[in-house]
Amino acid sequence: MKLLDVRSGHRKPVVLDSGAAAGPVTRTVFSPKGKVLAVGSDDGTVRLWRNATQQPKAPEATLSMREDGRYGGAVTDLAYSPDGTVLVVASSTSMVRIWDVSRPEHPVPLATPERPYDVTRLAFNPQGNILAVGSTDGTVQLWDMNDPRHPQNIDGGHVKADASVTALGFSADKKSLAVGNSRGSVQLWDVSEPAVPRIVDSSTPVGYTSDLTFNAPGYTLAASNSDGTVRVWEGLDDLMHPRLLTRKTNQGELSSVTFADNDDTLAVTGTDGSVQLWTA
Repeated sequence: MKLLDVRSGHRKPVVLDSGAAAGPVTRTVFSPKGKVLAVGSDDGTVRLWRNATQQPKAPEATLSMREDGRYGGAVTDLAYSPDGTVLVVASSTSMVRIWDVSRPEHPVPLATPERPYDVTRLAFNPQGNILAVGSTDGTVQLWDMNDPRHPQNIDGGHVKADASVTALGFSADKKSLAVGNSRGSVQLWDVSEPAVPRIVDSSTPVGYTSDLTFNAPGYTLAASNSDGTVRVWEGLDDLMHPRLLTRKTNQGELSSVTFADNDDTLAVTGTDGSVQLWTA
């Protein structure tokens, strides 16, 4: 795995070697303060790298999806709590595992809830007390995470996405949940009352929505698509008419998108291995 520090101006990537046995990297996420990088792999493990940009020789710890160490399915998503003390991991075997990572060198498993369908995406709300859990059955279940040792389904906290959930994101004001699906549609839900989520708007389906992200204030939403475009909604009052961002040449599907700190720049990755910075 390679890391590129775009702020420093150094173009030489940092290489992290998890070993051949780990297989392909499936998901990555930095802790909220950026000190720890969690790397999920096809072998069903997550490796925690402290100060990853300084090219450490070995991960701080390796987390397994199963207590017995056997294969627990490829990691499908990772989500840190806003305070960085809890890491939630989902795998392709419908399993979700919750870890206390307040000490990255000594992670402690807290709970291992299971879902009837494969879990595809995870997202914490900004307060950290609610976790959105998206699945292949086209639903998102809201979990009460006030006690990570005993996550609870919120009665009524059920969102229907109409197709396999491929992207999730909460707005900064904790009122909105954006949901992307495998048909290319993006929905906006009002979750200010988690027990009674209400759909606000939905976009026209376009290909396959691979990822989505809110800017820091939460008033702009961007979604990357399988057709190589990024759709941008400002004000969030009309998902049917996004602003479309495209690359100069067709370089295939886009796999992820995220806002930079200044809210005007998008970091976009493609399935061709490219990483580009776009002006939103």
